[in-house]
Amino acid sequence: MKLGFRFRETMAGTYHLLSAPTDERPMSFTVAVRSPSIVRFALSPVCEMQGEVDAIGFADHKPLRGTVEINPLIKRRLVYEFRFPGNDGEEYRFHGKKSVSALHLADSMTTLPAAIWREEREVARALLRFDLESDLVKFVLGFRRA
Repeated sequence: MKLGFRFRETMAGTYHLLSAPTDERPMSFTVAVRSPSIVRFALSPVCEMQGEVDAIGFADHKPLRGTVEINPLIKRRLVYEFRFPGNDGEEYRFHGKKSVSALHLADSMTTLPAAIWREEREVARALLRFDLESDLVKFVLGFRRA
């Protein structure tokens, strides 16, 4: 029997296209994260995730699929990588990294600076946050065996 885990996470904030850096727009994503095996996770702390991204005017309620590397102790980071279709039908890649700091633990574990790419060209930047006040209890209670 493989013992894994799963949880859900929502992050929200803003994004802007590099072509319009002063036009900040709302962005959020909600993902279901899953690791089929605790042993596999211990050897390589990368989990699969899927969900929905909502970047107003750019990718409105679009499906996403990717991975999250959860390595806050050894590498001091959490790396989110996912792909999604834009409203224009093109495929985009989201890359965000939380850099974990013991001195600023809460802020570093809840703040996700990110970039959005189309092929090899960066097209947008985002700053998303996990809302500790309203989402922490739901997040913790949402952890399940997979």
